[in-house]
Amino acid sequence: MSGRARLLAAVLACAAAGGARAQTMLDQEQRLIDIHSLLLDLPPLQAPGALAKRTLDVSVEGVTIPHIDGTTGTKEQITASDRTRLFPRPRVALGLPAPSGFRAFVGLSYIPPVPIRDVSTNAVAAEAGIALVHGALRVGARGHAVYAASKAPVTDPATRDELETWLYGADLAVGWRFVASRVALEPYVGGGVVALQGRFRVTSDGSVLTSDWTGPALSAGLRALVRSRWEIVTEVVAYPDRLVHTNVRLGWLFGT
Repeated sequence: MSGRARLLAAVLACAAAGGARAQTMLDQEQRLIDIHSLLLDLPPLQAPGALAKRTLDVSVEGVTIPHIDGTTGTKEQITASDRTRLFPRPRVALGLPAPSGFRAFVGLSYIPPVPIRDVSTNAVAAEAGIALVHGALRVGARGHAVYAASKAPVTDPATRDELETWLYGADLAVGWRFVASRVALEPYVGGGVVALQGRFRVTSDGSVLTSDWTGPALSAGLRALVRSRWEIVTEVVAYPDRLVHTNVRLGWLFGT
């Protein structure tokens, strides 16, 4: 066999091995851990450099849940999309003092453990960022972290299995501000990386499954600010090979 033929055979063998591995039950279960963890990630849902110093942004975001295939081997596990297709999350952010030409902020978010259709999540998230503001152009960097403990009937309708998640991420975004009368529009795009550690425990037998995943996070959104107070933000977030979903946030600004 020629060197070129051997190289082609090796590539095909690696591809076949990768395809076979992706079909194992363990891979499918870890993928479900990743998807449910990433639903709790804290995406930007905000244009870079949006908040001036001492501006308080109080809002509620709606996180959409796309259809999730719960197939693991020959079993069909219950997923978040089987229970609800949307969940709310309160969110606050505060503009901080920053050098001339920059804007900085910190933010917090919390989901209380209120059961909804036998599903509850106790999650807290924090974020901080800084952005260069040059005329209509805004370029920002942001970091965020999330801890969540969720309970839901996954392996059996009569149980409440547990998922513990840690998420860390950082991203860069570029936006532009257009002002027309009493409405300001700010489209933006961004990209970064997110890392998660998920620990899933089956309450019926105590078995534990973990997953560690790191991958890219991409976002594109539009912020509309009406009369300098009302805020509407829509965003599409993509974690390639794991999850794509849309989110919306409604907010009110104090102190502008």
